Formats: sequence, structure tokens, C-alpha cells
Amino acid sequence: MNARRAALALGACAAVLAGCATTSSPPPPAPLAAAPAPAAPEIDPRERIDRALVLLGAGQREPARAELQAALAREPGNAAARSLLDQIEKDPVVLLGARNYTYRVRPGESLSQIAGRLLGDPRLFYALARYNGVEAPQSVTAGQLLKVPGTPRKAIAARAPAPVQAATAPRLRDPTRASKLRGAALAHMNGGKIDRAVALLRQARELDPDNALIRRDLDRATRIQTTVRGRS
Repeated sequence: MNARRAALALGACAAVLAGCATTSSPPPPAPLAAAPAPAAPEIDPRERIDRALVLLGAGQREPARAELQAALAREPGNAAARSLLDQIEKDPVVLLGARNYTYRVRPGESLSQIAGRLLGDPRLFYALARYNGVEAPQSVTAGQLLKVPGTPRKAIAARAPAPVQAATAPRLRDPTRASKLRGAALAHMNGGKIDRAVALLRQARELDPDNALIRRDLDRATRIQTTVRGRS
């Protein structure tokens, strides 16, 4: 009987100790929150415009529109992005005009080259493509006939002849070239070739008329030339 009581007492103590151990142990640590993903870097509007140009060339209008809208969100006054977006969204006849003439594409010529030469802006290539019902501007081939908005250049020249240009071309300043000519002239002067030195200094003066050193050297070379000729 005493043995049974002792066993019961030991069991009770073990239960109490187990309960104490359970309540006193620290709770498990909470799981760490996942670190937020880094924000995607902002793309420069000029890079977005370059992307849009490539996409438009391949006829991918909607991705190009998204790039241009993102560029305008950062730079609302960006004229290049606005022009390209207008070419996507507006009627090309409204943008370029209804009057047109026929043009045959030359070998190796692109729509951007045609737009730059005949419309004055190579970025109008997509409006020109839509004007002609071309889905992908880069698919235009040599010999293809296009409608080009406006009036042919020959007709413009016949209606409004260009003014006659002056016979003499305007003098162009080139201080760098003038400095090189002065150096060559001094070398010829030191070598006794005074006539050549004078000729080079006169050319240098034409290219840089305000250069005091060139004027001084030319005066000195001219005096030497006059003296040498007087002795001969």
C-alpha cells in the first residue's frame, strides 16, 4: 500500500514539473517577414522613345504606345514622344494633309529617309506608313509606290523660283585652320621662302581676320618681301 502511494506521489510530481517546464519555455521566434522586392529602376524617356521607334518600325503599335505614354508621364512636354503618339492615335490624313503625289521607293531607302527628305522630319515615318496602309514601316521595299503628302519639289520650284544666289560665297571663319596656316608660313619665312609665307598668311587672315598675331606677321612678311624684291 505504501509502495502504491509512493508511486502515485512520484507521478504527480512529474506532472507538475512537466507543466512548469512547458509554461516557462520561451515562445518560438516569429518568422521573419520577406524583404520587399526592389523597385524597378525608372527608364529615361529618351530610352523609351528609342524603344517606341523600334517597335513602330516593326508595326507593334500597342507596345510602342505604352512606351510613349510612360515617357510623357515623366516628361509631359516631350515633343518627340507627343509627335509619335499623335501618329499612332490620329488620322494620318489629318496630320499630313489630303493632297499627295506618287513616289517610287529607291533601293536601300527607308520610310524615315523618305519622310526626312520629302516631309522635313524623319520621325514622321509612321504617319507616312499609315497614310499608305503599311502595317510595318520596315517592310517597305525598293520599287514600291507610295503616296507622299504635299506637292512634288519640281512643282514647288516652278511656282516659286528660288532667288538667285550671290556670285561670291560668304567668307567662312576658321581660326583653327588659320593658326595652322600661320605656323606653316613662319616655317617658310625662316626657310627663306618669303613669297610662300606671304601667301599663306593672307589665307590665314581671310579665315581669322581679327587675329592680331596673323596681321602682325603678314605686315612683317610683306615688308621683307618688298625689301627682297627691291634688291633683286
